[in-house]
Amino acid sequence: MPATPDINVSSAGTGNDEMCEGELVWYNERKGYGFVRIGEDEVFLHRSTLDRFGLVRLLTGDIVAVSLSTNEHGQVIKDLLSVKRPLSPTPPAAHEPEEGELRAVVKFFNDLRGYGFVTADSLEDDVFVHSRVLNDCGFSSLIQGQKLLVKVDDSGRGLQVNSVRLLAD
Repeated sequence: MPATPDINVSSAGTGNDEMCEGELVWYNERKGYGFVRIGEDEVFLHRSTLDRFGLVRLLTGDIVAVSLSTNEHGQVIKDLLSVKRPLSPTPPAAHEPEEGELRAVVKFFNDLRGYGFVTADSLEDDVFVHSRVLNDCGFSSLIQGQKLLVKVDDSGRGLQVNSVRLLAD
């Protein structure tokens, strides 16, 4: 595994709590919870734990040091102590769109809110892009003016990007 940069470190955690390290399996911002794989177990992670640490979201694959406690449902993550984000290689750039892809340009992307918009060829309206889609496609963020190839669908809530690739100049 490549080197992992620290995102932040906190000295939280107390007394009898069990300290350990695990990998984020998934985290749903809308629902406000997710799970961390610690050994063979997947342990519940609540939004309030991220709030106390000062984070809004974590990315799948993040390595976290945590303190655990037990409640009526079993083990849960009490405090987040540190986060390491594995370095991921830059996704390869494509020269031509594949079937169903449109050329697009990033209008803006807000890392804190986890979403943004792109303008796509042959579409009049801006297209919504969420950080979950970016993460699934190997991206952590987008830069205004960046050229992309995207697949778009309309799931009843307006046009949304469901696949992203870099477009080589």
